[in-house]
Formats: sequence, C-alpha cells, structure tokens
Amino acid sequence: MKGRSPPTHREPRLSSPLSARLPSPDAQRQAVLFQHVNRLRPRAMIRPKPSRPVDVAAALLRAYSASARVNQYLVGRLDPSVWRAKPPAPRMRTIAALVAHVHNCGLVYLRRAAPTIAVPDDLDRFRVTPAAAARALAAKRRAVLAIVGPALEQGGRIGGSLHDAPTFLAYYMVHDGHHRGQILLQARLLGHPVSTETMSGMWQWAARARER
Repeated sequence: MKGRSPPTHREPRLSSPLSARLPSPDAQRQAVLFQHVNRLRPRAMIRPKPSRPVDVAAALLRAYSASARVNQYLVGRLDPSVWRAKPPAPRMRTIAALVAHVHNCGLVYLRRAAPTIAVPDDLDRFRVTPAAAARALAAKRRAVLAIVGPALEQGGRIGGSLHDAPTFLAYYMVHDGHHRGQILLQARLLGHPVSTETMSGMWQWAARARER
C-alpha cells in the first residue's frame, strides 16, 4: 500500500546458552551450604510456634517431686540381700547407710525454716530397714514440697542454709542423683543389679511425680 514503508527484517532472538542461565559455582556452593545449615539449625532458632509461658516455680517443684520419689522407688526395688551387705571395696558405705544419708541431708534446714510443719526424724544407718527408709523418704518429700514451695515466691534462704529455694531444690536433686548412682553400682558389684524394669522406671519422671 502507498505511504507505508516495508516491514523491517528482525533477527530471531537466540536463547541464552545453558551456562549463562545456571548459577555460578560460588552461588551453588552457597545454596548447598545454606540447606545444610538449615538442617542442623536447632528448632528453637526456626521461629517456634507461640506457646504458653512456663511456670518455672511449678516446673521446679515437679522435678524435685519426681527426683525424690525415685529415691523411694529405688529402695523398694533393691534386692533385700544388698541392704546391709559388706561393701565391695574399702571406705565404702553400706547401701543402708547411703539411703540414710540421702534422707538425713537437709532435714535440719527444713526444721528451722518451718517449725510448725512435720519433718521426719533422721534415720539411723545401722538400724534402718528398707520399709522404714521408704516411709521416711516419702515424708521428707512431702515436707520439702510444703516448705520450699511457698519459699519460691517469698524468697530468702531455707532455714539458714546457704541456698535460696530454687538452689535448695536443685542442690538436693543433684545430691540424691549422685548417691543413687552409687547405690546402683554397689548393688551390681554385690551381684544383685536392679532389673531393667526398675532402671527404666527411675527415668519415668512424669509418672513418679504423680505418685504419692
């Protein structure tokens, strides 16, 4: 048609080579590293879902309650023959003496902290029986929860000890766990290790905390 210029010829656009569209080797290495780090990253760093705040005081009391109940649980499942058996090495206490020690530690501070609350008597390591030890350990557990529980909110040291309430609970959980290990080892060396069921039950803290 008149007045129109002929269409210009355009070269077809060539697609870019494959190498041009691929990321550089450095970018590839960074991508692989990023994926690896994400797999190793703790879940707490990956924006955890909002949850209810933890009542730290209640959680600490539950932990102590479970630990103290494990003491009683273990005593009730030891072979009776190991209770007063001669220790397998010099300068070792009998299992009866170890249990008495676990029970007796801390009682003086509980009595000072709350004279009106029932705190069990000390155990005689030479005369105590497994049944009496189990009853005393249960009574101590109740006394600690009744005395130290309110102290978690009120503050201050427990009965003139060096420990405030949280430290008191943590200290005796570690203390009792240490001596439980000695008891388990000594029972094994004496030829009467605790059963697999008992060992498993000692780690079921949620169940132990619910027991009376």
